[in-house]
Amino acid sequence: MALRLRSSPLLWGLFVALAVAALGLRLRVPGHPALPWVAGALLGFLAVRVGVLALDWRKGLVPGTRLLLPGILLAEGLGLTMTGASQWALAMRLGTALVLELALLGLAFRTLRRAWTVQARWPEDRIGAAFEAFVPPRAARIMALELVMLGSAFRFLFGGFRQPTPPGFSLHKETFLRSMLPVMPLLIPTDLFLIQVLFPGMSVGWRWFMHLSTLYAVVWMVGLYATLRQRPHQVDAVQVSLHMSLLGSMSFPRNWVVSATPLPEFDDDWAKRDHMKGMHTLLRTGAPAVELRLSEPVARTGILGPSPRLSNRVAVSVDDPAAFLAALGRPCA
Repeated sequence: MALRLRSSPLLWGLFVALAVAALGLRLRVPGHPALPWVAGALLGFLAVRVGVLALDWRKGLVPGTRLLLPGILLAEGLGLTMTGASQWALAMRLGTALVLELALLGLAFRTLRRAWTVQARWPEDRIGAAFEAFVPPRAARIMALELVMLGSAFRFLFGGFRQPTPPGFSLHKETFLRSMLPVMPLLIPTDLFLIQVLFPGMSVGWRWFMHLSTLYAVVWMVGLYATLRQRPHQVDAVQVSLHMSLLGSMSFPRNWVVSATPLPEFDDDWAKRDHMKGMHTLLRTGAPAVELRLSEPVARTGILGPSPRLSNRVAVSVDDPAAFLAALGRPCA
């Protein structure tokens, strides 16, 4: 098991490298002699992956639905290499891909409907639970977080900014992001002008890629601010729940808090780095911060899920440190 976990990033890195190489050769040099070898290696990797998933499914380690996506990619990839094959082989390939795609759509619809009945506090937990039927858990969580981030951005832009902030201890009012939000739309015309002036010979495809990347970055930052606003810290008589948008969170019993003080000022970045070494951080640029020391170490939930690293020291941004410390029963001296 340990060997498998260590080799997995290397194998997925190889898969991505082969996919990028095959796509680049296909688009830029369609007749390159290396293209069949790269494509063959990529299909071989997919075939091995499907075989491993099938064995894991037989052992009950993964659901059978995890076979659908790599199976579709393998069928479609084989179809691209069978340009000169017989009509029977091409019909068989098309039929296989069609059956797999219809099965994927049907199961995805049923899984998403079931996911909304799952008892979960946040929408990304329900969406991620649905996606885990088809992709690995970490990939499912990233996809779910991305959908919630973009959905929060559009909801905020189309009237969500008028809704009151949920009760709790906010961390969005004093951040640098809030002061940048009004000027972010100006990045789009600026991007159009700069690309036109600085790169007049850029191809249409790359030009559209750069423009869409800028638009996506602006929407993503709006979503980040919207989720910061929607998820303030919560403190009650039993539990402390800390949030930093969708990027990080943690919860622990309130009686675990041994001390809570404003994060000290530092003479330089090296002193700050030494002080915060090993500490969990939920910080936003420009906002005041509080340092918590706990009686028990806790894990921080990030983009990829709960971190294996534990710490009993936490630095967290909050707009009103005095009120937050008072709620913890440790008012400022």
